[in-house]
Amino acid sequence: MKQALTFLFIFGFFSTAFSQVHVGLYQGGILSHIGAGTDPEKSFFAEARLLAGGEVNPFLGAEILGHYNLRKTTWYNLHAGLMLGYSELDNGKIGLPLGFSFKPIAAHRQFALLLEGTPFYENTFAIRALVGLRYTFRKEE
Repeated sequence: MKQALTFLFIFGFFSTAFSQVHVGLYQGGILSHIGAGTDPEKSFFAEARLLAGGEVNPFLGAEILGHYNLRKTTWYNLHAGLMLGYSELDNGKIGLPLGFSFKPIAAHRQFALLLEGTPFYENTFAIRALVGLRYTFRKEE
């Protein structure tokens, strides 16, 4: 219950601090990510992610990402940025995410499919790939 109230507080903060907010669910190997952030249609946008463990990897973590949209069209966005994170398993990590957000429904551009690759340093260099769904809460223009 405490975690649900914390999530609602964070979601409410993003909703009031920024006129448009997005939420996302991402899958990357054995970790699932839940994210909330600012409007991904702006030149610069940010996102906070919680890493949820499972049976194989029970560790929890958090990440903060800042992105810059390199290319924006009505069908897709290409963005790159900086990721800082921490989990119970490591002493922190830093990475450079490169993402591709595809907006497949012409009548509903708030919904996007995200493909993201992130080279990062944790205790060694590695590359992470994520696939996910993102929804932006805003009125269609």
